[in-house]
Amino acid sequence: MTELPHLREVFDRLRRGHHLSPEDEPMFSAVAARHDEYASWFRQLGITLVRHPRDFFYFEPDAGEGERETLSRIAVFSFILVDHAANEGRPIEEYIFGQHFLISRLPHLALDRYVGLLRQVDVEEVSGLRQVVRNLERFGFAKVLGEDEFQFLRPFHRLLDKCLELAAQASSPAAGAAKAGETAADRTPTPAP
Repeated sequence: MTELPHLREVFDRLRRGHHLSPEDEPMFSAVAARHDEYASWFRQLGITLVRHPRDFFYFEPDAGEGERETLSRIAVFSFILVDHAANEGRPIEEYIFGQHFLISRLPHLALDRYVGLLRQVDVEEVSGLRQVVRNLERFGFAKVLGEDEFQFLRPFHRLLDKCLELAAQASSPAAGAAKAGETAADRTPTPAP
């Protein structure tokens, strides 16, 4: 096997939970062009390189991986955005990927039920929302454009798909009433980066 370009940088990013997308050049193009070779190399280390159908890459997470608190916050943050778009009757994917967001104008702290969901994962102020957005960027789900502005990137589809799946399950007749004592955070999936 010939030397794979940017191997060290690719490995360093992916092992930290980052998702490689077209914004991560030149690493993304290198992995896209030689995916099978990268996958084989990582497989020798016991790591599975995943190529998502929407054309981004990440390592398959281990079942016992840490970061549960961070991921719970990201999951609740994401679910609120999806719920907000649905309640306004907006096409969710267009809403998420078709604009830049201002943290100060997010719906997260505007409704009591959203505030209650966020409180369950210890996010109670705009500074907490800013930290969630920085974590979204760290995992490659978003790009911060300024102190208050960000946009979602292609890998956010992993979270969006989970949120839509949860919403479909919750609205199905078979879902029934929530179990007694179960909190919204318990029902919100925790996606692994």
